[in-house]
Amino acid sequence: MAVQSKKILAQNIMIGMYVSELDRPWIETDFLLEGFYVENANDIVRLQRLCAFVYIDIELTKERLNINLIEPSLLTKIKIIANTDVKDIRFGRPVPKPISKGLPKAETSYNKTSSFASEFRTANHLYKEITKTASQIFSDVSAGNEINLTIVKRSATAIVDSVVRNPDAFLWLTRLHEKDTHTHARSLRTSIWAIAFARYLGLEKAKLNNLSSALLLCNIGKAKLPIELLENEDDLSKDEQLEYQQHVDHTLDALKIMGRTPQAIITIIRAHCERFDGSGYPMQLMGDEIPLLAQIAGMVSYYEEITNRRNHDDSLDPTRAVEHLYHLRDKKFMSELVQEFICSIGIYPVGSIVELNSQEVAIIVEQNNKNQLLPKVLILRDDKRDPVSIFKLLDLYEINESSEITPKIINTYPLGTFGIDVEEVTKGLERVTNIGAERTQKWNVKSLLKKVVS
Repeated sequence: MAVQSKKILAQNIMIGMYVSELDRPWIETDFLLEGFYVENANDIVRLQRLCAFVYIDIELTKERLNINLIEPSLLTKIKIIANTDVKDIRFGRPVPKPISKGLPKAETSYNKTSSFASEFRTANHLYKEITKTASQIFSDVSAGNEINLTIVKRSATAIVDSVVRNPDAFLWLTRLHEKDTHTHARSLRTSIWAIAFARYLGLEKAKLNNLSSALLLCNIGKAKLPIELLENEDDLSKDEQLEYQQHVDHTLDALKIMGRTPQAIITIIRAHCERFDGSGYPMQLMGDEIPLLAQIAGMVSYYEEITNRRNHDDSLDPTRAVEHLYHLRDKKFMSELVQEFICSIGIYPVGSIVELNSQEVAIIVEQNNKNQLLPKVLILRDDKRDPVSIFKLLDLYEINESSEITPKIINTYPLGTFGIDVEEVTKGLERVTNIGAERTQKWNVKSLLKKVVS
């Protein structure tokens, strides 16, 4: 179905409208999303400073505004449809918006101390080893054996150390291995996302270690569930959902028997399935009742879930997943947490398959802090969609700054499109890093000059 849009003057923008298009390319602005709801007066001021007019999506605007009251002249007085109050499922009555003090100030700051090429080799080895460890943990729980917490802690610390040095390497591997639907693999990927995000927030390293351990362990209780529940977790009856939710208690029971799990890790595990509006489980906590690290664990677990469903046809590509998460602010997750997560992973997360305006197909290798719309990419397909004979590593931001070219990303695709698989990407990156990123970058600026379509 075609999107219905209406062109309006910037002076007529109102809170509640969904802006779907500007009078200029999104890349020329500092907006994180290509399409968003106008939430406050600050959004209006930013748009009016940049644009003479914008386009609003009629259907999405209906979710916030009474569209029937919008006249052709767009009068300033429009009735805003209030959101329905959340139903407190503990007491069965409407409740006010969950209380939240927002995010705390950063406790420390981290700088990249390792190049992507160097950290990639380390992370690739660690990923394989920790995947085996995670698999063994689930096998032990399933067989009723004791978990080796020393190995879990050692694995968690190794991930944290690598992500602290350079988060892009592990995030890249996470994206490449996303089609592995085994529960232990999901736990490992979620752990990596969470550590990278906590690093971005500036949380102290001890909290990163606790978060990593908690997420490596938080799903071990699923080993006690019937396989049918795990295979059909997106389509369960009410009774099946209640049974499925017991995985949290199963996990806590398994750790309680051992009696040596730090309380900080237990706290994260117990609350990681709670949701900001009280719709989670097992205790239906709301807002700040949910510890911050548990909120982080819950949000990144949800992101991993929607980008990697068991039925891959139902999965969202990274860009669509970011948009979806954005609309869940102050519903399922704290607004500030969502917005900071989007900033941390970028609109085009590491590992995303994208198409450039040169018609070449590439994979996002590394984020660019100066402009998230212009990351570093590895070219995998030429403008005819054929495999490239020479792998090219491009820094789109540097190219944009140092030449008259305006490279940009125009589309995103799931991994597997155009026959791109994990093995091809890994070999391509290894070949490029062996040559040296600086050398290939200089060579490719000349190549792109001939190919980019304005």
